[in-house]
Amino acid sequence: MPLSFSTTALLAALTSTVIAAPTPEAGAGFISNVTPGAHQTGGDEYVVIFNNSQAKVPHVAEVLSRIQLNVEHSDVRWTFNNSVFRGFAANMKSHCIDALNAMEDVAHVEKAVEISSYDTRSGATWGTQRISSSSAVQGSATDLDFTYDFEGTDGTQGQGVDIYIVDTGVRVTHGVFGGRATQGFSADKTDNTDGDGHGTHVAGTAAGAVFGVASGANIIAVKVLNAQGTGPLSDSVAGIDWVVDQHNQRKSQPGFVGSIMSMSWGVGSVSSSVDSVIKAASAAGIHISVAAGNSGADACNSSPSDNGGTNSAVVSVGSIDIDDGISTFSNTGKCTDIYAPGKDVISAWNTADNVINTLSGTSMACPHVTGVMAYMMARDAQLAADPAALKSALLSAGLKGALTGNTEAGDQKILVSNGETRTVKKAKRTVTSNIATWAKELVKTTEIKRGDLKFALKSRKASLRY
Repeated sequence: MPLSFSTTALLAALTSTVIAAPTPEAGAGFISNVTPGAHQTGGDEYVVIFNNSQAKVPHVAEVLSRIQLNVEHSDVRWTFNNSVFRGFAANMKSHCIDALNAMEDVAHVEKAVEISSYDTRSGATWGTQRISSSSAVQGSATDLDFTYDFEGTDGTQGQGVDIYIVDTGVRVTHGVFGGRATQGFSADKTDNTDGDGHGTHVAGTAAGAVFGVASGANIIAVKVLNAQGTGPLSDSVAGIDWVVDQHNQRKSQPGFVGSIMSMSWGVGSVSSSVDSVIKAASAAGIHISVAAGNSGADACNSSPSDNGGTNSAVVSVGSIDIDDGISTFSNTGKCTDIYAPGKDVISAWNTADNVINTLSGTSMACPHVTGVMAYMMARDAQLAADPAALKSALLSAGLKGALTGNTEAGDQKILVSNGETRTVKKAKRTVTSNIATWAKELVKTTEIKRGDLKFALKSRKASLRY
């Protein structure tokens, strides 16, 4: 059942005693005489991003002091102090907003909105075959008799790459992750679990064993959405802030290949603050894949998918079905860079370490591309170090002329490919022998053992979520 975007800002009713700070001196970041009075507790939440083009980017505490706030104030929800962007999120009223908009070293002052995940339910792992074949997949999406081709040994694809799943959280103990998944950031400081299932499913497709693409990559959970698959925009900015810091720490560590942020969610409109921090993270060397969205509309009309196309090194991903048709729910157009399997995708689920589920949506297409990006990065250090170069290589390797369906203007209709065409088979994951047995039984009975691991299928009926 489709869920629509919620564009209502998160309201906070917080009270505290405020001591007024001195009025800022003339020229202290202001381009007018607008200065605030004493901060008034409460108001709507706003995300504030500083202007990186200034010769000297101010510290967060300095800007907060101008509006009689400090980092410890209850109205200040987040502060962002990484190497590529600075800012904060706080509950403020109009007098503070007017003052911030008058500061030349503040680039964006944006009312926070709710973001939502892209989701779906259905079928089986036909997607891994489609991304590793030059020809269309034959059969039913609910079968599991497909072959995944790749270079190297199964379980090493994407090794050394850190994939940050910026989502509802990840059940890191799930059997498909084999100890490669860890908890990272949680906007909910009291609960880092995945209460929705969306993030666990996305992680399983990107890098899980059996169902995933880059089955050797590291998975780091960045929980910014709640158990309903929604959350305030500021939580996502805070999660990205954390990822930038982690990426900078990891760069000097042995065995590190590169970082990818996989983001299967969207805002109901274009958000300048989200776009700004995502582009800053990309400029810092972090690869980024985003879902194009499930509105059947132009991907350029919402964030973060509007960063696709020629707008940045961010990769925006649309959805196809097993017949190579562009999904009717998928956003399209010049901001949709590439397409991947997104309908009837089976992957890990959040309710137990052995439960799997079938979903559909651009949320399911996005992690297929995330996995291919990790696979390519592990094979080519130059691509791993350059998001723009990887995006160019990804689009060059993609299949042209394979897809059908109507799109918005400017869409190139490129289908993702890991470069394996099956003319030369170097290694493969084939659903035959014991795997074929458990897979076919899984479709029939919804429960089966594979070695010591028993999977329970929650549902084969797809429901689309955004």
